[in-house]
Amino acid sequence: MAVSRPARAAWVVPATCVALLGGFALLISRQPLPSSANPENLSGLPMSLAFSVVGAVIVSHQPRHWLGLLFLGVGLASALTLFLFSYAYVGLQASPGSLPGAIAVGWVSSWIWALTFSPAFTLGVLLFPDGRLPGPRWRWAAALSVTGIGLNILGAAFAPGPLDGFPARQNPLGIPGAGPVAHALGNVGFPITVLGMGLAVASQVVRWRVAGPGSVARRQISLVALAAGSVFVLVLLPGSAGAGAAYYVDFSVMLLVPAAIGVAIVRHRLYDIDVTLNRSLVYGGLTAAVLLVYASVVAVAGQVGGSDSPLAAGVAAALAAVVLLPLRGRLQRGVDRLMYGEGGDPYQAASRLADRLSAVGAPGEALDAVVDGVRRALRATAVGVTIDGELVATSGELPAGTGREHMPLVHQGVKVGELLVAVPGGRELDQRRRALLTELGRQAAPAVLAARLVDDVQASRAALVSTREEERRRVRRDLHDGLGPTLAGVALGIDVALGKLDVDPDGALAMLKDVKEEANAAVTEVRRIAYALRPPALDELGLDGALRRAADQAGRGRGDLVIGVRAGGLPALDAATEVAAYRIAVEALTNAVRHARASRIEICVGVDGRLVVEVRDDGRGLAESAATGVGIAGMHERAAELGGGLTVESGPTGTTVRAVLPLAAR
Repeated sequence: MAVSRPARAAWVVPATCVALLGGFALLISRQPLPSSANPENLSGLPMSLAFSVVGAVIVSHQPRHWLGLLFLGVGLASALTLFLFSYAYVGLQASPGSLPGAIAVGWVSSWIWALTFSPAFTLGVLLFPDGRLPGPRWRWAAALSVTGIGLNILGAAFAPGPLDGFPARQNPLGIPGAGPVAHALGNVGFPITVLGMGLAVASQVVRWRVAGPGSVARRQISLVALAAGSVFVLVLLPGSAGAGAAYYVDFSVMLLVPAAIGVAIVRHRLYDIDVTLNRSLVYGGLTAAVLLVYASVVAVAGQVGGSDSPLAAGVAAALAAVVLLPLRGRLQRGVDRLMYGEGGDPYQAASRLADRLSAVGAPGEALDAVVDGVRRALRATAVGVTIDGELVATSGELPAGTGREHMPLVHQGVKVGELLVAVPGGRELDQRRRALLTELGRQAAPAVLAARLVDDVQASRAALVSTREEERRRVRRDLHDGLGPTLAGVALGIDVALGKLDVDPDGALAMLKDVKEEANAAVTEVRRIAYALRPPALDELGLDGALRRAADQAGRGRGDLVIGVRAGGLPALDAATEVAAYRIAVEALTNAVRHARASRIEICVGVDGRLVVEVRDDGRGLAESAATGVGIAGMHERAAELGGGLTVESGPTGTTVRAVLPLAAR
């Protein structure tokens, strides 16, 4: 990936800081600093690395971002403070005259500290997160902070007398007689700086309130405001500038601000600089590790065999190289997991999702595993799955309407559902997460299809039970309300006729004739009920003959219509398949005769691994806007009951109804 010129320039500052810190380490390895200076110097090291790296990350993405430029300056000033102090100490006190320009370096060292802590926690907090002031009314707060910093510098740089930190040398630029003024400037500069810090914290509170509840801006600001407030309270506490362990505590609290900014960048997508930050953390960690190994080996070798031993430098370089290669892979994986969660490695994330899916006990439980796995991998706010537009599983609370990504789930070219993903702040997924979502979608689609099939099977079973019960209810009603009363009337008529047989033979005969008609009607009703359950023609003539009889009846009186039937050579069919094939063919034939205005209709029944029933006509076809009628819906249901399928293809010159049925009913 090409790196722009501003990005390369931005990383010169952290590299320079590392070089200065390396020089500082080399100087103190040759000549340890006095114990009173160690806490302050060592605490400045993480300040330099933290602020320079955060500044480089910001500037490499937004070259004119004032906050990034300020943090680069703070990091560089912190590193210079360490290096210049140690350089001046060696050249002015430990080994006077051993280093050139030590007096000038000592003079810069006496005031450059004012460009570290003060601007970071006044202007730095005031400009967060967008590099601009919260509004025009805050210009005076920025001016106050700059004034406090300037007074601290002037008071230290031009005070007459011994240099700060080097009592044996006089300030080369000290103004004679200006001691009280310089002292007063320093006394005024500190409270002004503290006031600037308080105003900066107040600006963050104002930004937080304006951002609104639940907004991504509020989440970006929250930790920084809390960290800056903690530093402000620490400064106000009596004895905050302690020594020893207290000093480490102080600087640990101060490091909360760059750490909070890092959290805003990583977790809340501040500046959208994922790739830049990823590389920064990896190579920054590598640089620190190599320097640590190198400095440790040189220091140990210097204690054992002399500080100028070339063997020590060679061993240090070799160990640093040995550490570099394996450490890089581990750092990259760690940083990826920190920034992207399980999504740092798309294939590993997909593998984890596959493991979750294989561990579920039932297809219905797979949907919960899908939404939970995708949410973890993408670090999304919420994830849901929809089937036919209905939300069937969620992890987290999905926002209504906008603010969520839609991804179709496709299996073997068929859309089986859709993934809904909501990311923090309602933003769109970046390229990395979008690619990961595509990979996870491939894993999720079969699981969603399985869950969908389970639902379909359950719905089909419910429909079958309902259909069976409806059929039983119909048969019961026909028997109870139709055939039952008819037979009861026959029995009653016979009883009445028997009573008249002796006294009125002619009346009894007439009544028996009426009873006979009722008995014939009962026989007809029985045949109708039996036909509804299973057409008698199937038992009498078989499927081929039954279809031919139905074709003859449908074409009777239609001399202009030719109906052909091809259904010979069929294997033995189970009862359910035979009835379904007959009903579908007869329904399609009836529709064609009534509506198609066809001159020819063909019924073809054959076997091609499964039973195939086709009814074709050369009529006018179905209109595109025509709604599915009861007949077509019934044919679909009959095919689906057996585990088959039905299609209807229609054009300007004909319609084809094609049903595919298994040879054994399921």
